[in-house]
Amino acid sequence: MDVVIQKSRDLKGSVTIPPNKSHSFRALIMAALADGTSHITAPAVSSDWMRGTEALEMFGAEIRPKADKVWEVIGTGGELKTPEDIVDCGNSGIIMRFFTAIAACCPGYTVLSGDHSIRHIRPCQPLIDALNQLGAWAVSSKGDGHAPILVRGTLRGGRAEIDGMDSQPVSALLVAAALANAPSEITVHNAGEKPWVGVTLEWLRRCGVEFSNENFQRYRIRGNSKWEGFDTQIPLDWSAALYPIVAGVMCPSSVVTVPGMDLDDCQGDKAVIDVLREMGGDIKIDGDGQIVARTSFLKGMEIDCNDFVDQFMLLAVVGTFAEGQTVLTNAEICRHKECDRITETCNTLKSMGADVEERPDGMIIRQSRLHGANIDSRADHRMVMTMTLAGMMADAKTRISDIDCVKKTFPGFVDQMASIGCDIQRE
Repeated sequence: MDVVIQKSRDLKGSVTIPPNKSHSFRALIMAALADGTSHITAPAVSSDWMRGTEALEMFGAEIRPKADKVWEVIGTGGELKTPEDIVDCGNSGIIMRFFTAIAACCPGYTVLSGDHSIRHIRPCQPLIDALNQLGAWAVSSKGDGHAPILVRGTLRGGRAEIDGMDSQPVSALLVAAALANAPSEITVHNAGEKPWVGVTLEWLRRCGVEFSNENFQRYRIRGNSKWEGFDTQIPLDWSAALYPIVAGVMCPSSVVTVPGMDLDDCQGDKAVIDVLREMGGDIKIDGDGQIVARTSFLKGMEIDCNDFVDQFMLLAVVGTFAEGQTVLTNAEICRHKECDRITETCNTLKSMGADVEERPDGMIIRQSRLHGANIDSRADHRMVMTMTLAGMMADAKTRISDIDCVKKTFPGFVDQMASIGCDIQRE
């Protein structure tokens, strides 16, 4: 399915935000490893979620949807069985990294693979090396550090070092180390994306896993951890909330409301609110987590994106709207997501007339007048949502192809944006 977007103004109304994917997956994984039954209310259900449930059932968990958006998980108590078939990770880096680590806690051989991006863009070598250091056996079948990955347990524990530019291998290793036969000490070099590791640590803490964290650079984890099942409700997604918030800030004569956000949640993307405010964004938040964004005059600035790299593309679009120059830095990991988000964002904005310059770890963006273009989503949900906002500010119409990938994190994106007045139509 394609969408066509045209210049939009006078946005008004309230947007319903979906639950957070990162919390959903960590809750699902911790529930599957728990002893007993857990109930997860209102998780982010997507094709990735369904693949995750299928894979965890291959490892021995029982997972079923119940009434009122509740999913019941009967855990394995950490006693995992070896999957009888290949674990298909689809387009999900979370599944690839976390389940590779979980497979190291099984006695037999597990094979994991996925789509083109998983097999060619999402590196796994740092995790492979760390698992081998902790006593498991793991290898890339092609020898290039990408899927397919073969893993055999069990994880003994001990000492390991891992590159932390990408947070997912670090988070995956922390969860697996909790199940290792002995304590582990993990040293992280080039620690990045710290808020995402923080989400993992919050779930380990909730479940009673004993660990220490020295500035995200050294961890000690007890091993042989056991935890009971739990009940939890997944908070709304700060990442998804930023798209209508930015639309409200950029589009003329607009007031957009986003209710129900948890101000105390550990999601790193909520820090983008402060960035937008520093650029001049008129964004108010009340004590109940309701956010109101109004049309604003923004000024460019230099932004270190590492704590919220998923918003790199969005901030690049904001940069085309802001007066002067915006410089995005410390975002090299964006090259290893669903697509190379630095190159693809730069090329797409250039096709819309933007004055942008690609850098190894980011971009320079100068205020520009955009025009419509035909855009390939690159099967990247954030490309769809980000370039929808660019199209809302552009002269003439913008067409984005193959938008079904948006269901990965914001299934109702098109309808929700249309409900507040965005000129967007499916084709």
